[in-house]
Amino acid sequence: MLEEPLTSMIWSAETRTIKKAKAGDTAAFAALYDRHAPLVYRFLFRLTGNTATAEDLTQDTFLAAFQSLPDWRGEGKLSTYLCGIAFRRYTVSRRRILPTEDLDDSLPTSHPDDDPLASLTHKEAEQAMARAIADLPDLSREVYVLIRVEGMSYKEAAAILDVPIGTVQSRLWRATRFLQTALAPHLSDPGVVTPPSSSPDLKARSTV
Repeated sequence: MLEEPLTSMIWSAETRTIKKAKAGDTAAFAALYDRHAPLVYRFLFRLTGNTATAEDLTQDTFLAAFQSLPDWRGEGKLSTYLCGIAFRRYTVSRRRILPTEDLDDSLPTSHPDDDPLASLTHKEAEQAMARAIADLPDLSREVYVLIRVEGMSYKEAAAILDVPIGTVQSRLWRATRFLQTALAPHLSDPGVVTPPSSSPDLKARSTV
């Protein structure tokens, strides 16, 4: 019975902290950094597969957020706003050209909710999942990380990627089919595994 009031209190506290940070309170912004940097780091680590790059981009993300936060309207979650900045920093930092993918927005017969994560149970299988995600083509990996790892909605992912929702669904389906093929040896065990967003060993360690 206390869960809803507690959640409201947490949101109210975050809102007050955001208002202070938008007004230039560096201590308030540092509190937001401490709260959200691990999430941003995990997001970037899943996109890049590189610890040092993810840490550098995390710092770049929060430096950019500190400058742009006063202009943020507060629409949606702060975590989504930060991941949007992080994604843009990631795309700018990439040194290789995105591979060409078929962007046919028509929906396939198989539903993208048929998630390979639901069939993994053991640590070795989770490690295989992380490797398979890293092997995804960039466009498919980005969608998969946003939706399946970070738990964003199609609408949120579409806004960050600046593509139609149909494109998000199509890319997610392709990512899912790729992973199901790559993980075929590991899909025989029934059960549910926690998405890999909860398990990277490293978190962003430096401060703003």
